[in-house]
Amino acid sequence: MTLLTLIRHSQLRRFYRSFSPLFPSSSSSSLKPVTDQHTLLTQDELTEINLLLPRLCLSNQLNTATHLAITALLTNPPLDAISLSALLDSLASQSDMAMPMSLLTRLKHSPMSQHHVAPINNMLVAAYFRKGKPKEALKVFNWMVRSGSPFKLEEKFCGILVDGFCRSGMVLEALKVLSAMVAADICPHGELRKVVYRGLLREARIRGAMELNKALYCDCEGMKKALDLLDTMIENRIDSLHSQITKIPLERDRAKLSKKGSVD
Repeated sequence: MTLLTLIRHSQLRRFYRSFSPLFPSSSSSSLKPVTDQHTLLTQDELTEINLLLPRLCLSNQLNTATHLAITALLTNPPLDAISLSALLDSLASQSDMAMPMSLLTRLKHSPMSQHHVAPINNMLVAAYFRKGKPKEALKVFNWMVRSGSPFKLEEKFCGILVDGFCRSGMVLEALKVLSAMVAADICPHGELRKVVYRGLLREARIRGAMELNKALYCDCEGMKKALDLLDTMIENRIDSLHSQITKIPLERDRAKLSKKGSVD
């Protein structure tokens, strides 16, 4: 049985109670203490995990599936050895982000497994965009870049976010990701520049689109100008949004006063 063979890794012992209903004939008393902290999973065990994860997702046992994925990843296998697509797709369908954030946070606090976070995030934010949940993708980005984070932004992750936000009509968020990307000395490739350019044009921001496109075409050493321009564009858009928000109640008050005056 997969979980019985996995028990030899000490991390799984913490989650054994979560899995025990799947194996009622198992007995924890038969488990021997684990002394090797760096035990690797065998190919047979990885195969069984890959068969079990989709079944758990189909039966809506996502909490168990998440614990199993965490436990397997903590043994530090190659990420492509574990099929997480079904799990991440199922997690992205949930109404809250408790389980995916539990997965990411657990890996974050395991130095040997931190390198799994970036590729998992690529798949997770892509799943959120497919399901029309750009705000959840934004929360994953904010988690990655928050103060004290051990993670560095990568071009693929930023590219998925910028493209997804532009397609979702959230150009301001796309600009924020692009700014963080440039600040991290990651030069946006040609296709990504086109995505941002088109996103700005759809909002009739022709001048801004042309200026930013020109600034992003410089070499990486000249990205300071692009970063300054991005910061200005973001600040102006935020100020514009604040003005619109404060303008709405004022217009309502004027309408009420006008209506009251006509009645009098």
